[in-house]
Amino acid sequence: MKKKENKLDCKTIEKKIPQYLNDELSATELRSFLEHINECADCKEELTIRYMVSEGLDKAEINNEYNLLKGLEEKIKGSYKRIRNYDIGVFFVSFLIFLTVGFVILAIVFAII
Repeated sequence: MKKKENKLDCKTIEKKIPQYLNDELSATELRSFLEHINECADCKEELTIRYMVSEGLDKAEINNEYNLLKGLEEKIKGSYKRIRNYDIGVFFVSFLIFLTVGFVILAIVFAII
């Protein structure tokens, strides 16, 4: 895959796979990670293999019918939900800051008048 501006390269992604599997990436890192995984078949394959190894051993002991690929798909969907929730939180915090600044400005204007 060609290296794109502000995009993670394959070596960086490979190093971040364990962090992804352990839910240790920040929302910003997670967004870049998922963008790369969706664009790069090699890294998606590496993620799939590592997921199968890490989760497969645990799940195989519990339930022989556990579908590893479905489990990875569910993890990725959950990651997108986490990003969406983060974005909503950032929006509301920004909105509250905007309102606060507006009220402060109004208070200053009315105090001067």
